[in-house]
Amino acid sequence: MLVTILATIAGCNLNQGTGEQMVNLEKVTDDPEEHLANLNKAISRNKQDGSLYKRRAKIFLKKGELDKALADIDEAIKLNKADMANLFLKAQVLRAKGDIARALPLALKAERNSFQSVALYVLLSDLYLQLKQPGNAAIYTKKALALAPKNEFALYYNGRVAEVTGDTAKAAANYKLAIKEAPEFAEARRELTGTLISQRKYEEARQQLDKALKLVPKDGLLWHYRGELYESVQKADSAIWSYNKAITFADSLQQTHYQVGQLLFARNDYTGAISHLEKAGKQYGNNIKYIATLASAYERTGENIKALEQYQRLLEVQPGYTAANYSIARLKAKLMRPVSTYVAEPVSADTLE
Repeated sequence: MLVTILATIAGCNLNQGTGEQMVNLEKVTDDPEEHLANLNKAISRNKQDGSLYKRRAKIFLKKGELDKALADIDEAIKLNKADMANLFLKAQVLRAKGDIARALPLALKAERNSFQSVALYVLLSDLYLQLKQPGNAAIYTKKALALAPKNEFALYYNGRVAEVTGDTAKAAANYKLAIKEAPEFAEARRELTGTLISQRKYEEARQQLDKALKLVPKDGLLWHYRGELYESVQKADSAIWSYNKAITFADSLQQTHYQVGQLLFARNDYTGAISHLEKAGKQYGNNIKYIATLASAYERTGENIKALEQYQRLLEVQPGYTAANYSIARLKAKLMRPVSTYVAEPVSADTLE
């Protein structure tokens, strides 16, 4: 979805500085492939026109062909170094590739050279959010809204900044304004859903979720939110089903693996719980409940060495945790003696509730 946002905001440029106005490709032709073919022909006839490479780079960005987009915008920059719109577009492409470190200085250079654009300010806000610098991000959402108070992307990122800083009321208000301007803005509906869930406004969240899923039925995070809504009404079966659906679309959602792992553990499906919890370690590795649940699941499945490692980890995160000390002593004794039929009761994650 990021590529879609970046490609879309590329067309809402309000450049008031130097350089060529950016082309809105949607107005050139309804068929991007036809436009691409025309640009290919034009470039073959005139390889010194930087604006042609820039326009083709925008098409490649929209198509998600980022390496081709980067090659074209580099050529455009080589042919016209004074056009700050080229730097802005390259920053967009690099952001789409996940290269924040290279994207940010290019975007800032474009701004320093009097390139004023809602899209540029939105991009800068996004980049600073990725760098976990909400204060700087807020500066640029403010600039974007000063240029275009009703721009849906500026409102959306203003909501993102508010949410990161803990102002969920302001976040929800901005998401709603963005949706008012662009009812099919799926990302805004998705973020609004998550914010409403955090506020425990479950019915309103459900309404937004249903609308968002009609727009993007294969969005993993939306299915995660569906699982959270089912959990809020204690429908564990439906929650697990929704979480598994989320994982089919986005296996990297660590919060989903964590949630479904906890539900499976509660059902005594320790093997299933382990399979999900192990995938949530990057995000939850310092979470007490996560470590205790994983340790207990390992012990209940006979993986005592792994269980011992997790209990020791538990002590590192929370020194003096008595239950973990008992479990470590018990496991060390168990590992040192001959195998027997004795089964000890491991520490339960329930003690953390």
